[in-house]
Amino acid sequence: MKLLLPSHIHILSTLLVILGLANCATNTSKKTINDFPVSLNTGFTMPAILEKSDIPLNGVSDLSKLISARWYADIDVIETKVGETVFSSCMDYFDNATPATHTKNDYEMGAFLEFKVMCQATQLLLNARNSKESFLPDIILNDDVAKYWPKEIALITATEESKRISQNKNLLSWADVTPIINIEKNSESKSTYFHKGGYQEVEIVGNGDANNDSVEDVFIVVRDHLDDGNYFNIRLLVLTKNTGGSWELIKSF
Repeated sequence: MKLLLPSHIHILSTLLVILGLANCATNTSKKTINDFPVSLNTGFTMPAILEKSDIPLNGVSDLSKLISARWYADIDVIETKVGETVFSSCMDYFDNATPATHTKNDYEMGAFLEFKVMCQATQLLLNARNSKESFLPDIILNDDVAKYWPKEIALITATEESKRISQNKNLLSWADVTPIINIEKNSESKSTYFHKGGYQEVEIVGNGDANNDSVEDVFIVVRDHLDDGNYFNIRLLVLTKNTGGSWELIKSF
């Protein structure tokens, strides 16, 4: 069976209207204490990859309903805590996945990665707190973001290459590792960054305080593609901008 992710534009638009959070992710004009609520954006596609998309959501706390909800497809997986089994919800994933868990069938791996990352994003949003301060720019995905975001954002496919880049102190930013040659602006919350040999789709999942320091962080999903072959990876990252104006990577999934 070939698995294809369904269209989620209409579902996401409806969800964002219901929650009243569509414009919160990049708004940095508010100054009052506790006036930066946890919010979600178009990169949060969990509702679109469920069997039923009509789960009532009236606030971020209601996202917990998505943890036990069935995915739109069952995934045969191996190397779990219980051996070979089937994952059909985030609860299955959280209860039984290990770092080595992967799909039994190669063609299901792309779908599994989408489920996995959106489950992690749901949990991240549920655990995040409102922020008292924010140093994030009004437009986060601008044309120069690769010059300032940390080098861990770069598309790296080999473990040895990752170690080499990590140890190279002359490489500081994403653009230092993979210079960007073209940018396609899909929306204020999604852009595609092209470089030699591949491209990366970057989309904002949401905002919130992920590390309990009262400063607003941004949650992004990065989809990595190579021009040659069928390589695909998806990552969930938490970034923040500190008081000195520098971007920092807080956590990666």
